[in-house]
Amino acid sequence: MKKYFEPRFHDHLDEVSPVIWGGVPYPSGQAFHDHAPDDYKANMTEWLQGQQEEARNRVGEMLQECGCLQRFNRLAERHKEQQILPFVGAGMSKPSGFPMWGAFLCQLAQNDPDVLDKVEAAIEAGRFSDAAQIIADELNENMLAEQIENYFAGQIFEPQGPVRLIPELFKLGCITTNFDHVLEKVYEDNELNFAQVYAGSAILDAPRQAASGENVLFKIHGTATSKNGRVLTTAEYAAAYGNESTVPGTLNHLITNRSLLFMGCSLATDRTITALQDIKKINGATGLRHYAFLADPGQENRTARHEELDKAEIHPIWYPVEDHETDHDMWLEDLLFAMDGGPL
Repeated sequence: MKKYFEPRFHDHLDEVSPVIWGGVPYPSGQAFHDHAPDDYKANMTEWLQGQQEEARNRVGEMLQECGCLQRFNRLAERHKEQQILPFVGAGMSKPSGFPMWGAFLCQLAQNDPDVLDKVEAAIEAGRFSDAAQIIADELNENMLAEQIENYFAGQIFEPQGPVRLIPELFKLGCITTNFDHVLEKVYEDNELNFAQVYAGSAILDAPRQAASGENVLFKIHGTATSKNGRVLTTAEYAAAYGNESTVPGTLNHLITNRSLLFMGCSLATDRTITALQDIKKINGATGLRHYAFLADPGQENRTARHEELDKAEIHPIWYPVEDHETDHDMWLEDLLFAMDGGPL
């Protein structure tokens, strides 16, 4: 956690008057770091403990209000046992400059009003794969592939937001539907490079031990630099989710011993949810429970939303969102930071 929070610790120290050294003023944080490193480390450890306690208090109060405290505590227990596998969606890449799917697809269609109308209608209905299929059919499938690479294959970026906390908490692999390289970058920055990255159709070749014994990344919808096994359009979803040997089979294998934790995923109209519903029907009462950090739909909608997710054995941990630009990241950070400290 120190690497993630260190800039804030510097800001905390810099609130003190600057240190005068040889007649030259230096920011307190930098002077403390350079000239009293042992004291710096000790004070940062103490400060970090205080920050975590504050986060745990905020999360505890919030979870009490939405009735999710005991569910969060069970998740935290499972995490301490290393029995949680993070499932990372597009919302975790947004702070690093990558677009959400709806904005990306509308951008591609902006020069053709008729296509844009169709794409926007599909997105409004939650049919993102249909929107992508419209672009592939009416504009050009090769253009779609080229723009996916243009938008998501960039290697020169600085990861931002709570995605940077994921390597601190999860050291035995991740699952993502994202095409970008944000997870690869944040794990490299933490000197926890993935032992292997399985993308698209290559996930079928993943060794069994990779699911639980190694730090492996599964990009189940493919990657920006290859059309092989990419999953975005309706036709691609049909091919990838059409039988248990493809994505559903991989998911069933990965969740044999570990629960999923969805982050940055809306879990609205999602074929992954359908696959998990089918897996639940197969496994029955023997299957594991999964969890999701999700924006609170409001007290009047929680029960219906939970019943829908329960069909896939996903149990939501709600957080409030008033400002969509800030609240998602703020609460995801607090939830992960609090979970690192164990049950509340």
